[in-house]
Amino acid sequence: MKSARPIHPAALLLACALVGVGLALGRSALDLAVFSVLGAGFALRAEGRTLRSELPLLTLALIVFLAHALLSGRPTPEVAKAAALIALRLLALLYLLRWAARAFLGSAARWLLSFPIPRRPRLLLLPVESARHALALTPIALREAEQQHQALSARGLRPGRGAAGRARYLAAWLLPFLGTMLRVGESYGDALAVRGYTLGARRRSGLKTTWGWAEMGAIAGGAASAAWLLRGV
Repeated sequence: MKSARPIHPAALLLACALVGVGLALGRSALDLAVFSVLGAGFALRAEGRTLRSELPLLTLALIVFLAHALLSGRPTPEVAKAAALIALRLLALLYLLRWAARAFLGSAARWLLSFPIPRRPRLLLLPVESARHALALTPIALREAEQQHQALSARGLRPGRGAAGRARYLAAWLLPFLGTMLRVGESYGDALAVRGYTLGARRRSGLKTTWGWAEMGAIAGGAASAAWLLRGV
């Protein structure tokens, strides 16, 4: 049986960008809640995780909501709605990023690196080059963040009570994560240098991509989702 053809990473990248803009600017708490649930389903399926593993992230979203709703100095229904929008937007965008990292960001980065970019002006070259390499490192960063969390859990470390306890846990997670990502970034740069890569050069992606109805459908779906989220803006 012939396997389904993978969708072109450019189409998925554009579709996710459109949905991300809608999520970032949308003002409907119900819409953001629906997209958060859908995003959680897609992300957890791609990662092979259970809903129980999401309790820390859901707790963080609850803390964000309470911080904005109760500490604003004017706890009103309008403030509570604004706090809910912030928390739901955080969840929806994080789940979209997690799904994208598992599903296609790696291939999208390889596709982007297959194009040469102008080396002049250098002021434009550096941010464009940094963006496409950052895209390649995003899946690695998310995977490393999860591994650091699992390592802390295996050692019996949990967020303590109060701000001081949460700050200690964050430091115990963040410092090793930053150290690891610095080493990964250096190794990534060294590997490119050994292969003779220069700024703005193109690399062979190894991808066999075509454009068809699936790609057009993905972009149309992303545009429709963005239009729905932005309808009240």
